[in-house]
Amino acid sequence: MENIWWKINVLILIFFVSVIISDTGVHSQYVSYNDIVRMGAQCDPFDNCRQPRQRDQLSTYNCNCDESCVQFDTCCIDSPYRSVVPVAPTTDMKCRRTYKYGGPVVYMIDTCKNRNLPKEALCGSGDPEQMKDPFLLVPVTSLKTGKTYKNHFCAVCNEDTNAHQLVPWNVELIGRSQTLKGNNLPDLTYDEDWYSWRIVGEEDGLVYVKIKIPDTLQHIVKTCILNLISNCSSSWTDVSVRNKCAAFMAKVAFRKGMEDDWYRNPYCAICNFKKIASRECQAYDASGFAFVDQTLFVKLFVLKDRDTKCGPKMAYDKFAKKCRCNSRDSIMKDRVCVRRS
Repeated sequence: MENIWWKINVLILIFFVSVIISDTGVHSQYVSYNDIVRMGAQCDPFDNCRQPRQRDQLSTYNCNCDESCVQFDTCCIDSPYRSVVPVAPTTDMKCRRTYKYGGPVVYMIDTCKNRNLPKEALCGSGDPEQMKDPFLLVPVTSLKTGKTYKNHFCAVCNEDTNAHQLVPWNVELIGRSQTLKGNNLPDLTYDEDWYSWRIVGEEDGLVYVKIKIPDTLQHIVKTCILNLISNCSSSWTDVSVRNKCAAFMAKVAFRKGMEDDWYRNPYCAICNFKKIASRECQAYDASGFAFVDQTLFVKLFVLKDRDTKCGPKMAYDKFAKKCRCNSRDSIMKDRVCVRRS
């Protein structure tokens, strides 16, 4: 009799577990790489971890294999770090383009979030073009936390970090000015008539500004996909596909003119009524159609300054050739930043 009741209890337990799993959709989100292959939606070797990677970046691959994928919810289907049950991203950074079309798209912080540190007006509201201040264009990455910020001022209002641990990114200038053949970073201002940056005092000084990730930060900064479609259409009713859309990363693209619409994985494309046969694995490459002007000079400038020493909570502005206080609300007095009265 006792044995019978034990069996009944086990059956009841199995029943309730089955109900819970069914309600939460855990069973329906189990998926393997073979399922993707059977769909004809694979992007091998970009969407799996079968081969070693030198730089595990979404600008090259369609998902991440390393442990950072948990932080950004970008794990490949066969990553050893992927959770069976989808978990929300833990990062406080968001996907953002650095500057203009063609600039790196990376995870960064662009607002003051630390309530224990003073706000910096030039973090969130500082418009580089309107203020004619190219220093505001340049992202910085903290060697202390590994986080990237929109500019220096966003870094100092989020971290109590020494300036030497904040690494500014590099700037590439493209233009016709002979000044670009030299090694010194020219003074820049924004020309509102031409909607372009210009070398101060030069009639032929219009330049195109590109932001570049320093080689020393390539293993720290994480690239991302802007406007990634990660949810199903509201009219989609198949819960199984919806759960698989949330379960892993294996981005696929669908051409839209000269650009791409990116979906988190093939299931996310399906539940937005896309035909998998039309999917692309890599981004649209327009470089083959680009006209290269042989009269243009291209010069890369490294903004990390190792020689000039500024005071605490200050940074050296290579554009203006001076030390900067942390905010437009502060002024420099006796080489110290003090609040404006």
